[in-house]
Amino acid sequence: MCGKSTPSLPMATRIRTICLIHCSLAGAFAGLGLTVTSLDPPAGTASLPSLLADLPEPPDCVIHQEHLGKRFILTDIDAAPCPTIFWACDPHLNFFWQRHYACQFTATASTQPQLTQAFAASGAAHTAWITWHGHKRPFIPFARRRNTLAFVGRLTPNRRRRQWFADHLAAYGLVPSQAAYGEAMAAVYDDARLAPNECIAGEVNQRLFEAAGSGCLPLSERTPEGVAELFVPDREALYYDDVLELDGQLAFAAAHPGVIEKMAQAAHAAVGQRHLAEHRAAALLALAGQAANAPGSPATGPDAAAATALTLFALFRSDQMALPQAAVWERLAGAPITPAVAAAMLRLAGQTGQRPALAHLAGLCLGRPELAGDVQTAAAACLACCRLNDLEGARRAYAAYVGAAGKTRAARLDTHYDYLVFFAAALEGKGHGGAPGMVFDPDQHVPENAVECLQAAKLLRPDALEADRRLAAVLRRRPGTQAERVGLLSTLSLYRRNDWSLGLELGLTNLHAFRREPGIEEAIIAAEAAAAQGQLDRFSRRLAQADPAGRLRAALLQHGIHVPDPGIIP
Repeated sequence: MCGKSTPSLPMATRIRTICLIHCSLAGAFAGLGLTVTSLDPPAGTASLPSLLADLPEPPDCVIHQEHLGKRFILTDIDAAPCPTIFWACDPHLNFFWQRHYACQFTATASTQPQLTQAFAASGAAHTAWITWHGHKRPFIPFARRRNTLAFVGRLTPNRRRRQWFADHLAAYGLVPSQAAYGEAMAAVYDDARLAPNECIAGEVNQRLFEAAGSGCLPLSERTPEGVAELFVPDREALYYDDVLELDGQLAFAAAHPGVIEKMAQAAHAAVGQRHLAEHRAAALLALAGQAANAPGSPATGPDAAAATALTLFALFRSDQMALPQAAVWERLAGAPITPAVAAAMLRLAGQTGQRPALAHLAGLCLGRPELAGDVQTAAAACLACCRLNDLEGARRAYAAYVGAAGKTRAARLDTHYDYLVFFAAALEGKGHGGAPGMVFDPDQHVPENAVECLQAAKLLRPDALEADRRLAAVLRRRPGTQAERVGLLSTLSLYRRNDWSLGLELGLTNLHAFRREPGIEEAIIAAEAAAAQGQLDRFSRRLAQADPAGRLRAALLQHGIHVPDPGIIP
């Protein structure tokens, strides 16, 4: 369910009153005939039953929408007298804590289609794709618009890929708007014909709907896959995979202004037909009804206590919520000692330097096979001990983990670096590759996933290329990490100049990071190395897999590098 059109409302006769917490759709729900109560609590935590106790009557449904500027968490959700929904707005950056929080709700809506199954796999009772919405505005003919391109979004040193995006488009006349909101933002799109879009982590973002609502044609990255269901490719939007295709779409737009205006009109119409606030309100209401009538239930009792504790720990660890350390510890200590809770307590003890607590917890885990053999618990115990310079404790945790797996022999590990590299592989093997949005500080945090282990390992041994190689491989599967991978692959290529496979990967990564000239240059070097080694046929096949449309092959030819099509290589 992506909220593209108004669905049937199986519970409409029962849901007559609704309580919205930080939800922007009050007017839309009222338009559906519901009695709406909107709450705007301050940042922090609050018991849901306590909030509802102040209402004139219990609502038939509660919807908590993630507030991007005010971090707020409900507790005691399992005591609610009605269905509850959590609308995760930025799960592509906050899934690391939302995966715990969502387990407590009757249903979870995600703005990102690719994460609905991830929520379900983490224990969410019911999930649906209900994405952002737009605001329909009058369509202004292109002849009255002064600008060709528009982009509204912040440029910061932490977003190097977006800066490269803006730098590349400056040649086309783009002047980004960084401080436009509400009507001022809409006015930017009202005055432009085409809206190139960049995604932080391969997400569907608001920019897509904001531009289309103003009749400014979206030109967006072709990720995630579901984005094409929102605006039909080549009819309501243009899409691209890398900077070469982006340039091609811009060239097409310049050569066919009439076609682009008709597409912009279609995108504008699509917002009114499928992507307004009332469409999302109807989808949320339908989700509440479906969840109330379908099998499956949210976490209750001890499971809910564990979910709340893990949510608060993740927010504390990421500095997204100002919480007293003692309060977080008390929450974790009061929850059942599951592997996830044990791992969180171990990390907290290591992060805050609680040596006696860490020793006690590590001993407890060593004595329970289900904890000693859990990769996250074992990694937390081992790496927390390393952080506090207890290498003997780290050795025991590692040995217990290996023993729980039934192995009688294992590689000898002696240093903090060794344990980081080992558990990076073990964690990735169990699906704990990384946590997008979590800013890891190796001087403060105990690693909890493969990316964090390798980032810490790199700091311990800056000259060891193994951590760079492994980190580049892990990040390959994470959208939005092209800038980091450019740096890692560039370092590796300095030591492996004759490795044409690495050079081609570096070239492609540059192209996905909006670095056209460096990308083509690296691909040229790779092609020449492959030819010198008599492996141009292998290079051609690899290029065809990565560049099926042949854009990079054509760019190489323009630079005098002929790479035969793999279909005609003898």
